[in-house]
Amino acid sequence: MKTLIFLCNDNSEIDIRDDIKEAKKEITSGEFYYTTWSCGNNTKIEVGDKAYFKRTGSRPHGFFAAGKVVAALDEWQLRKQNNYNHLSEAYLNTFYGNSFMVVVEIDSIVDFDQPLEQETLMRMPQFRGANFTFMQGGCRFDERFCESLDSAWEAHSMPLSRRGYGKRLVDIFCDKGKKHKDERNYQDAIEAYNQALDIQPGYSKAVNAMRESERLLHNQNTRKVSEIKEIKPDNTSEESEYSNISDSSNESETIQTTSIVQLQKEEEQKEETASLGAGFGNYKKNKEVEKAAIDFVQKQYDGWNILSVERDKVGYDLTCTKDSIVKNVEVKGVSGGEPAFIITANEIEQANKNPNFVLWVVTSALNSPKGHCWTGCEMLSRFELKPIQYMARLRPIFI
Repeated sequence: MKTLIFLCNDNSEIDIRDDIKEAKKEITSGEFYYTTWSCGNNTKIEVGDKAYFKRTGSRPHGFFAAGKVVAALDEWQLRKQNNYNHLSEAYLNTFYGNSFMVVVEIDSIVDFDQPLEQETLMRMPQFRGANFTFMQGGCRFDERFCESLDSAWEAHSMPLSRRGYGKRLVDIFCDKGKKHKDERNYQDAIEAYNQALDIQPGYSKAVNAMRESERLLHNQNTRKVSEIKEIKPDNTSEESEYSNISDSSNESETIQTTSIVQLQKEEEQKEETASLGAGFGNYKKNKEVEKAAIDFVQKQYDGWNILSVERDKVGYDLTCTKDSIVKNVEVKGVSGGEPAFIITANEIEQANKNPNFVLWVVTSALNSPKGHCWTGCEMLSRFELKPIQYMARLRPIFI
């Protein structure tokens, strides 16, 4: 299992603070928060890899969320396409510009303005020699420092969570286990502590509490058997009594086994139907926004011949032709009312060089869609463009 670092720049992810609030609510309710994120050209990401999210752009720089990579829903897996069948189940069939995207399950998060700062980590002796500078998301963190990062994250996120500036699903499950234990529902308590240990194996608080719950459950079952033995029906032989006790015990075990199997099935169903997110927003919602925007724009070209080229990554989404007129249309869907969006270098190049390039931005795409249209020249003059990352290569040496 690798540890991967995903980057978040609030200049591009303008809704990140609202998304973190949504993530905290989801975790508080006892659910993982599912999101997607770009990972550059990394094709080695596997389901089960550890994931940390790092704030870049404006300071402070540092880590604000943690989780693990999970499989995308079957119908959204990029590996279903012939050219990408070598990829793992984590990769989505949509791209962020020219970057691949994977699904991540978030289990702990803190407020964006209170990250585990990299400057703090760099001063710690256990991180001497560690690299905290990453050129793209999805980079692998040096395995020599992964355990130290996990420890530092726990020490940082735990007190913030207690003060209301973060949430950790492992704590939610432990609190649920304690509640069940206090109510003497020891089997439910054990299940809750097991959920906590699935997130953080070896977590001493959960381990000790689960052992105590198992002991109490054993004592509880022993008392029940003793009570059954004391109640001896009239005209019933000794042999019949013990036979009834055995049957009751078997029935109890069957009921417990059935309930555990049912719980597992329910958890599997939850995983299958869980909503995914694009950025830290809801992934299904963003897919709906994207589709609604495309549908809206296609209606504007009613009577045109429309060809979708989204998967070709040519710098626009649609080629619309009518008679001798050609429009290369890039579509941006926005859930809110402000036309703010991510645009790739490829799309900028099309706006600069392609006279047929047209940008459509559909705001409030799911509620009351409103279309805004600009030519490439108009887009370049009307919008302020801010770079969110650079590709660095060594300069060629001329002899």
